[in-house]
Amino acid sequence: MIATGLFEGEYLKALVGAAIIGVVAPVVGTWIVLRRMANLGDTMSHGTLAGVGIAYAAGANLLLGALGAGVVIAVLLILFSASQRLGHEAIIAVVGSALFAVGIIIISRIDTTEELEHILFGDVLQLTWSQIVFNLVLGGLAVAIVLLLFGDLRLASFDHVQAEQVGVHVELVQAILVVLLAVVVVISLRTVGSIMAVSLLVTPAATARLVSSNLRQMTMVGVALGVSEGFVGVALGRALDAPPGATIGLLSAVVFAIVYALTLPRRMPHHHRPLG
Repeated sequence: MIATGLFEGEYLKALVGAAIIGVVAPVVGTWIVLRRMANLGDTMSHGTLAGVGIAYAAGANLLLGALGAGVVIAVLLILFSASQRLGHEAIIAVVGSALFAVGIIIISRIDTTEELEHILFGDVLQLTWSQIVFNLVLGGLAVAIVLLLFGDLRLASFDHVQAEQVGVHVELVQAILVVLLAVVVVISLRTVGSIMAVSLLVTPAATARLVSSNLRQMTMVGVALGVSEGFVGVALGRALDAPPGATIGLLSAVVFAIVYALTLPRRMPHHHRPLG
């Protein structure tokens, strides 16, 4: 009965929505994990709250507001990264916390509704087909950009000097990656919410990193994990009467813990090989 019900009505839309983010998040998340930018993912998921609050107050599309905030974060990081006295971590923390504070202030001054709550905490069961199409188009564009820039991303991630020598604009690649990160967060909003967005971005890719020997394999394994965890999370949420987004996030963390434990002996120092 549960399996049959999953392919009807709101659960069918939930599965499609989970599949979209299950593909897009690991494709972008692979590079976030490899470049050790997980803290940026957390900053982005919180910083987009400012865009959501401004868009809500103005009566505009909340997802476009979140995407706009993501672009602003990318621009600010590029501008402030020119300073040699501060590391990226400090800049990321300042920008993210400032935008998060702006979002809280704005939201505290307006009447919150169920729609805004879905943005913050996610509700994949409330997805509409128009929102799914929006996510599909935006996510498809993000995946296409990653595939197009695959070589540049690899060089910029593993050999900064060589990348510049062969003409790769490392800072531009970094900026594009930050914008793609914003795209993933926007797609995640209706699925797991801004609070849990970083979970889908980082955890499947991190799990895939533990069992993969090259970038393409890591990406494919991450996608397989993202989609399967999304499907199982929706089913478990329905069976346990639990929030699907939180269930997906918890499931991905459990899978990571299991894989981490099982692969620990193989990942001892004398067995470690870098991805290439």
